[in-house]
Amino acid sequence: VNSKPVEICGSPYARAMAEIKSFDEAVKFISDKDKKPKKSVPNARKLRLYGLFKQQKDGDVQGSQPWSIQLEARAKWDEWAKYKGMSKEDAQTEYVKEVNSQIKEFEIS
Repeated sequence: VNSKPVEICGSPYARAMAEIKSFDEAVKFISDKDKKPKKSVPNARKLRLYGLFKQQKDGDVQGSQPWSIQLEARAKWDEWAKYKGMSKEDAQTEYVKEVNSQIKEFEIS
């Protein structure tokens, strides 16, 4: 009988469950194509990350609002516009919070 405790701290699952602290770390995690959610992430939540990312990188929404028949472009523009006036620092903080929330809620690892 092996009485040694099972170590999970170094496992990929344990690392994925560790809370992300920085914006750069959060962007890297979300950009990693090997990270797969066990549950489907709704488009609204994906758009939230997009809007916060754009606000942090580019500041307030730019350009004119796309026509409503341009569904994807319009949805992205509208989401980014929600954060108009938000500081880049606040957008970073909210982005990291949203990534951590999605990791837990949608079991991304």
